Amino acid sequence: MKSRFYDLQYIKAIPIADYLHACGIKPAKRYNGYALYHAPYREDSNASLKVDFRQNLWHDYGTSQGGSIIDLVMKMRGCSAYEAIAHLAEGKATTLAPSSFHREAHIGQRRDEQRPNNTRRILSINEALPLHLQSYLREVRKIDLAVVSPYLHHVRYEVGGREYSAIGFPNRAGGYELRDDKTFKGTIAPKDISVIAGQANNAPLCIFEGVMDFLSLLTMKGKEAISPSIVLNSVSNIHRAVAYLHEKGIDSVRAFFDNDPAGRQALQAIQSTGIKVEDMSRHYAQYKDLNEYHVSRQKAMEQKQKKPQSVVKRGIRR
Repeated sequence: MKSRFYDLQYIKAIPIADYLHACGIKPAKRYNGYALYHAPYREDSNASLKVDFRQNLWHDYGTSQGGSIIDLVMKMRGCSAYEAIAHLAEGKATTLAPSSFHREAHIGQRRDEQRPNNTRRILSINEALPLHLQSYLREVRKIDLAVVSPYLHHVRYEVGGREYSAIGFPNRAGGYELRDDKTFKGTIAPKDISVIAGQANNAPLCIFEGVMDFLSLLTMKGKEAISPSIVLNSVSNIHRAVAYLHEKGIDSVRAFFDNDPAGRQALQAIQSTGIKVEDMSRHYAQYKDLNEYHVSRQKAMEQKQKKPQSVVKRGIRR
């Protein structure tokens, strides 16, 4: 069977609401710009599945999972990403007539409606981060730039005619996870996990929820050889990480997940596949995540280093 190539931008522009409607799934509640559905792939009496019409994305509040229409079809059909793409591209759903979601004019209209609001267009990618982003990593996140710089890029991008600047962390599909020096978190599609080969021989693979936790561990280790690592970039990518682990024959990992329900669910999701997981969150149980623990520890060390100097000054005054 020959492999076929599909236009991912075209596929992702298929409106999720239209697809669900064609599958006979109607919203439980409709609001301005989004609707809530009963998740069709699990028991859901609370209508926990949100579909954002403007961004054309979904999020399941019951499982903390979400993503594009491709991710949703994977959940609904229990199939791979390629199979979901082929299903959407070829209109093979038994309840779905191709004309109901393959009308190019309709999709083009939805693209035009979405583009000013949420489409990010890359303007440039550079290795050197600007000073304000360096300062954010160093002062706020307590990250050692000398150690982590090889893993980061400066991404300039445009949304609706306005330019933005962010820290870019590449994923294995060619997309970028974006962070600025404030509260913004975003993605330049496609969304995927990030895989770091590592340099330490026979070291267990480490798996993280987000890039800041990965950078925190790198900073803690300093010049030590790093372990092979996976960064989920979203707990909704846990199935992709598990597929990668099985593909590579990896049967044990160290998990640096957040101390919250989503982190615990991600941990259980890996364990349920038979992979042995060492839960590293026990080392920072009093903190939200690894970076918060790292920041707290660094601040304590900085305060400790300042104390002898203040004692000397008091002695001089006497």
